[in-house]
Amino acid sequence: MRFLIVDDDESIILFLRTFLSAYAECLTAGDGLEALSAFEAALEEEKPFTAVFMDILMPGMDGNEVVQALRRMEDAANPRERFKLIMISVLTDTKNVSESFFHGRADAYLPKPLRREVLLSELAKLGLIDAPVLPH
Repeated sequence: MRFLIVDDDESIILFLRTFLSAYAECLTAGDGLEALSAFEAALEEEKPFTAVFMDILMPGMDGNEVVQALRRMEDAANPRERFKLIMISVLTDTKNVSESFFHGRADAYLPKPLRREVLLSELAKLGLIDAPVLPH
C-alpha cells in the first residue's frame, strides 16, 4: 500500500507519517503542486496511491482544487481501484465538508486537531488497516 500525505503543516505530516508508516509506504507533499507531481509519478510508475490524506487550507491551490485535479488524472489513467480520499482540515463547515464528499468523492473527513484513535478507526472503516485494538 502507498499513502500520499498532503499538508503545508510539518507537524501534521510528521504525525500522520509516524502512525501511517506502520501500514503503508508514505510519501508527502507540502503543497498542491508537489501532490500533483507525486500523484502523476505514481501513476506513471504503475504504483498508484491507495489513499490520499488531503488538507484543505494550503497556499496556492487549496485541497479541494488539488483533489479535483487528482480525480481527473485518476479518471484518465482508469486504474483498477480508486484511491481512498481522507480530507483533514480545521474547516468543519457544511460547505467544505459537502464539497469534499460530493465533488472530491471523499471517503472520510477528519477534523484537526487529529487524534490517533479517530484516525485509526476511520482507516479501519475504510478497510485500509485492521481494526485497531484500543486499550481499555
